[in-house]
Amino acid sequence: MDNSIRRCMQLLKWFAGLLTLVVVLASCEKNSSIGIGEDETLFANITDTVTISTATMLLDSLPSAGKGVLLVGRINDPELGIISSSSYFQISPSGLNTSSLPTDAVFDSVRLRLNYSGYYYGDTLQKQDISVYQLSERLVLPKVSDYLSSEAQNVFSSSATFYNRSKFRHDPAPLATLSYYPKPGSDSLMLRLPDNMGKSFFNLVKEESTLLSNTDLFLDYFKGMVLKPGTSVGNAIVGFRDSVSVKIYYSYVDGEGNKKKQEMAFSLYDNNYQFNHFDADRSATKLKDIGLSNTVVSSDLTSDKTYIQAMAGLVTRISIPYIRFLNSGGDIVINKAELLVETPGAPHYLPFERPAQLVLLVADKNNRPTQILSDPQTSQSALYLTYSDYVEGKASYSFPLTEYISSYYSKYNNTSLLLTVPVADLQNTFNRLIVGSQANADVKIKLRVTYTKLKL
Repeated sequence: MDNSIRRCMQLLKWFAGLLTLVVVLASCEKNSSIGIGEDETLFANITDTVTISTATMLLDSLPSAGKGVLLVGRINDPELGIISSSSYFQISPSGLNTSSLPTDAVFDSVRLRLNYSGYYYGDTLQKQDISVYQLSERLVLPKVSDYLSSEAQNVFSSSATFYNRSKFRHDPAPLATLSYYPKPGSDSLMLRLPDNMGKSFFNLVKEESTLLSNTDLFLDYFKGMVLKPGTSVGNAIVGFRDSVSVKIYYSYVDGEGNKKKQEMAFSLYDNNYQFNHFDADRSATKLKDIGLSNTVVSSDLTSDKTYIQAMAGLVTRISIPYIRFLNSGGDIVINKAELLVETPGAPHYLPFERPAQLVLLVADKNNRPTQILSDPQTSQSALYLTYSDYVEGKASYSFPLTEYISSYYSKYNNTSLLLTVPVADLQNTFNRLIVGSQANADVKIKLRVTYTKLKL
């Protein structure tokens, strides 16, 4: 009897549970949204067709002093024209021990020693020329306001320095010229300087001239040098460390009658007075109209491509014209936004290697860079190169823009983004990149947005 009642109770519980499940399922069928409300529906969407406007932009001037490298060479780039780099520096007698020179010492020769830094850009298998000239005026620091606005100083420089457009007069005839094949992996490059120059330096030491104990007086006497590339050969820019020196070789007879050879060096004076200067001839390229009076050229005028080139100051400007629709609030919530930048494969980049990293600079309404964009959620501040096709060499970069878009009106209103190499490389390399555009059929730049739309 008790068992029969117990079985009946279990059956009633089972039927009650089944009835509850049917009611719940029926309810879910009528309203598929959870936690939104009886009359609301949640839609998740992904789009990569958000309009993006791109252009190649020329930065005014970039600090190039005290970067630890002398950049010298010439590139003939089919996309960007003929780019050349020269380097200015001063030498000083600081550290010379004039009393150690034997009284019977005789001058032998003088050479400029350039130590390879390991950096190069372009084709080092081609022979190129390098010349050294004596400066005819002292290197004088320009005023900051001559080059950069206070806004731009936040990114690049806040004190007086030399820039990639700074230049000074030099004697018309070179002290020396050398044709050579760059070997960035080797130790050094030597240029023999005129004997009369070496003898004058040697005699200053031998006579213990007061010029040697006063650097300012010495720099009035010998104002400095500039290294320049040839104008017709070569297709590489080569880096040399700022440990440049002028070495004077001499000989003497020791107390035992043996001939001895020795050397002494005039070393680099103050690397803040060593800087690199660039020149560009873009007359045969799609960027022929870009310049300080016309700093922005739309990708529409450059075959749906834009460009980046470090020391030359070329960056890609990115604008999102309809960002207000993404950031309008209401029924749209941005879950994730990612910038995707594609770059073509060979032969478009050879022999110019693509940079491993890029950064985004935030620019104000006057196109002045004010800060480096960083994503607060991931702490990411760089775009990294990813190969999408190892055979053809196609590649892309990506960067999260969720915070930039979500905070546009409160934090980034009336700004655009400048795509470039990291700031340190921007000031001491010639790394370059070809970037696609939204209208480019092969390589594109696009904004991929994941958003939630609440339909009330």
